[in-house]
Amino acid sequence: MRAADIVDLLKKERFEPFVLGLSDGRSVLIRHPDQAVVTERHILVGLAKIGRSKPLATPASGDTIAKDWMLVNVLHVTTVEPLESDKKEKNGKNGRRKRPPKRRGGS
Repeated sequence: MRAADIVDLLKKERFEPFVLGLSDGRSVLIRHPDQAVVTERHILVGLAKIGRSKPLATPASGDTIAKDWMLVNVLHVTTVEPLESDKKEKNGKNGRRKRPPKRRGGS
């Protein structure tokens, strides 16, 4: 991944949140373009908090002050994927089908 590619995503006229997949298996959700700064070799990401949440995420609102930060070497970005539509998240749907209820009894 090139730094310029990430800058292009952050500067899109209609910004769409995306997830950076990292070489160590972690991922970072970028919710707002003002919450990430890209240099030639690094991405400085303002985070809602450092914790065990998956993925790590920027604050929910672009106006919210970050509680912590993370410095990511661009060489460790392995994937960049758009976040699934906000409508699915708001409705509590995550794209998975529900399993049918288990049957009890003899037949």
